[in-house]
Amino acid sequence: MDLVEFAFTEPHDERELSGDVVLAALWAVCDPDDGMEHIRLHTSRAGARGAAFRLAPDEPSAVRQCRAVCRRALAVTAALSAWRLTCPAET
Repeated sequence: MDLVEFAFTEPHDERELSGDVVLAALWAVCDPDDGMEHIRLHTSRAGARGAAFRLAPDEPSAVRQCRAVCRRALAVTAALSAWRLTCPAET
């Protein structure tokens, strides 16, 4: 199991979202092929930071898949449409 940290930033003019909203958005876009086991999340006025526990063959795969899940959540969740994924960064 791999641990991958992630972070989102939100625009300053957006209202603060609860962790439940962000967590639900992440789980909503996960499918069994993502290997997601558990997600921990903390939100603040700046956005959200979290850790994804994933089953993956190696660390680079875990990072790529975590990034893909985060990007899908941002793309399909209206409340997160102005948010930005800042970590894990593209390599």
